[in-house]
Amino acid sequence: MKTTLTLLATMLCTAAVAQAHAAGPAGKPAGYIAQLEITQTVDAFGGNTPAGATGPYQLVSGMVHGKLDPHHPDNAMITDLDKAPRDADGYVSYTTDFVILRPKSAAQARRVLFYDVANRGRKLAQEFFIGGKSLRHGPAPGDTYPSLLRAGYTIVWSGWQGDLKQSGEAIDGALGTRFPVVTHTDGSAITGLSREEYIPDFHQGHNEFKLSYPPASLRDKSHVSFTVRQSWRNAQGQQDYQAPAAAVTDWHYEPRADGSVNVVFTPPPAVPGPDGAAVTPDQGSIYSFVYPATHPRVMAIGFAAVRDLVSFLRDTPTDATGRANPLNDMKEAACVSQPACTMPNKRNFDLTIGEGISQSGRFMRDFLYMGFNRNAQGNKVFDGMMAIIPGGRRTWINERFSQPGRWSKGHEEHWMPGDQFPFAYNVMKDPVSGATDGLLRQCSASATCPKIMQIDGSFEWWGGRGALVVTDGTGKDLVLPDNVRYYLISGTQHAGGPGVRNGLVKQIGKDSMCQFPPSPVTQAPVLRAMIPAMENWLAKGQLPPPSRYPTVAGGTAVTPDQVSVGFPALDNVRVPLANAAGDVAPTELHLVYSGIHNPLTITDYRGAIPVADVTRSYRILVPKFDGDGNELGGIAQPEVAVPLATYTGWNLRAAGHAQGETCSSLGSAIPFAVSSEARSSGDPRPALDRRYQGRADYAAQVEAAGQKLVREGYLLPLDAEHVFAAHARQVSPQLIPRP
Repeated sequence: MKTTLTLLATMLCTAAVAQAHAAGPAGKPAGYIAQLEITQTVDAFGGNTPAGATGPYQLVSGMVHGKLDPHHPDNAMITDLDKAPRDADGYVSYTTDFVILRPKSAAQARRVLFYDVANRGRKLAQEFFIGGKSLRHGPAPGDTYPSLLRAGYTIVWSGWQGDLKQSGEAIDGALGTRFPVVTHTDGSAITGLSREEYIPDFHQGHNEFKLSYPPASLRDKSHVSFTVRQSWRNAQGQQDYQAPAAAVTDWHYEPRADGSVNVVFTPPPAVPGPDGAAVTPDQGSIYSFVYPATHPRVMAIGFAAVRDLVSFLRDTPTDATGRANPLNDMKEAACVSQPACTMPNKRNFDLTIGEGISQSGRFMRDFLYMGFNRNAQGNKVFDGMMAIIPGGRRTWINERFSQPGRWSKGHEEHWMPGDQFPFAYNVMKDPVSGATDGLLRQCSASATCPKIMQIDGSFEWWGGRGALVVTDGTGKDLVLPDNVRYYLISGTQHAGGPGVRNGLVKQIGKDSMCQFPPSPVTQAPVLRAMIPAMENWLAKGQLPPPSRYPTVAGGTAVTPDQVSVGFPALDNVRVPLANAAGDVAPTELHLVYSGIHNPLTITDYRGAIPVADVTRSYRILVPKFDGDGNELGGIAQPEVAVPLATYTGWNLRAAGHAQGETCSSLGSAIPFAVSSEARSSGDPRPALDRRYQGRADYAAQVEAAGQKLVREGYLLPLDAEHVFAAHARQVSPQLIPRP
């Protein structure tokens, strides 16, 4: 009996240590999964089999109980981990939610683990790559949708964002976490300045906002700075944190029943506008609140939590309590990589692919940059990595009092950390700051760099400095590393739109935040095509489609001034817009191109108040336009290659919403006139009747453009037919009257 217990103890210890690097100075692992607590195992999609899949899918969910050594070198990058409470063994404890969507039988699976980084707790892969409706109830993905489940993938989600609470209902709700609050060594509270930004547009116009951290004192206001401005631009037109502002003096803290604290305020009667004149504050005014805060959490535990969970699911038979890894049976699934299948000690998966969209794409870039792609055995956590629409940014996670949901745009949250060098995957000397760095620096040193695809939309170049991923900051092209592909999807706003469909562009509402209708151009079909391309790159060495994006050498990456970009004059055009009933009427639009975008200067974020050096700026390039106002150099999907409108990755704010400033992350759609007779004299773009002989001609051109992208590898056949060709056959007769 004693021998059996000793053997069991040895096995449990081995299972824990196998997840971490062999030894730190004290012989401790960097981290391990203490317990994978499974709370639910249910049939997915109400028991229905997804179209094209070889069998039904199953959902497994619960909580990960993890441990981290605050002194291990592999965790050295995590800010404040050494100040978190520790257990008797010196480890910091944390928990996260997890959900696994897996083939019910390993015999119907393939050995690929696809990790979708949660976006604000949401499972975006469900919409972009899986299809169907509710994961629990269905319906399952249909026969016209190229779902990942057709390929027998196992999909994994887990919580990583430290300011999202665990609900225990992650199948149907958000994926949360429980990360520790840090204190001084004597247990007293840590305090420091924190900064909130508030724009009424995003909060139903209320004069109230919730603080990310509780104030150090509800009574002492002596160290609070509360200001409001209409723009971050100074008198010289430069983005500057010290741009003119008005003080907000009428405000108070308001504690809430859930323990959070709100700030309730009355706006001042006037604020400085971008031209220096006083204006009445409106829904687009920018409120900046700097205050002494307390109870910071160790937000960057999220990186280690992903590292350790993915490594556990791929390699470790049991957690530290002896409970079996729920994916152990995947050793018997179909191989995708012959070398992996012939290894004497098979892993649960041949390949792991990490993917993140928007906030999650920025997480992927930081995960790589901070060295977390090196796993317990010194191998890669992710063999392939897909960073989708992050632009040139990373995250605001690894600082005290960080706010992981924030991201810099032209008007909103412009001065939020996560937007400084390095931007590119190349390890290089930055000509603006003088620093040498790159996203591949750490993984290159440990030989753990994955194959990488970064896929951006137009907004990421206009609003996210995406050009800095492929240029050096002074306007010169970079040569991408061999393991990196970069793609730009032309004409798209952030995350894309629903698709052009019947071509009708709706009139904007009378209180719309933006001046122009948003771009409907979709992104998802290109994203879906890149996943099998990534698998083939990893498993077979088959090169994916070539990178496609604007370049300086090709004359398609240019500075944003009017002469360089060649945007057509659309300041006085009459275009067909649809009302709520779908009836089209000629409508006047006045788009005055201003070149406004999201600029970048060297900025010191070490304090709560950013210190920008406006004399040291990066050269931000944007795509050049053709005569229709559609972008050149990127992937032109059929909606853009065979256009019904001008589609941009930017929009401007409307009256009552900080007029003229960049409008969040939205694009624009400016339709072409229906006929030459209806086209206004100020519109240089040919009308639809000069472009297409009729609806059948339009549909045929769209179909041909889709098939071309299929041959090139940028679209899947199902999407070419059921998204683009099918929509084109439904084009409205109000736009193209002839059949």
